[in-house]
Amino acid sequence: MMHLPENTVFTAIFGVLLSLIVYLITRQYFARHGKSDYQKKIEIANNEMLYSIRPLLVEKKVPSKEILVAVRFSTAKKYGVEQNDLYDEFSLTSDLINETIANSFLTSDEKLEFCSLLQSIK
Repeated sequence: MMHLPENTVFTAIFGVLLSLIVYLITRQYFARHGKSDYQKKIEIANNEMLYSIRPLLVEKKVPSKEILVAVRFSTAKKYGVEQNDLYDEFSLTSDLINETIANSFLTSDEKLEFCSLLQSIK
């Protein structure tokens, strides 16, 4: 009587199936892991853009759209992400307005003044 584990054909087929399953599982894992790394890069790059523009607003200066485009280009290049994945002018100013409104250290008049400055970018 022939034993299955001693059969070379069975062993070869079993080995191929097992390696295929392992390959598919690891490919799926690394595909998801790679996307999350890219999303983290985008989040860090967007935060850097916010941090670079925030000091200008404190001095009540508004960067031009050309400056914002240059900041987006430079930040995308630095982090190795696509420019289209980063904040555009609307998203950037919306987040800055949200931060301004949520800031408890500013008076209502100061909040409105900063929001008006930010609206000029849109």
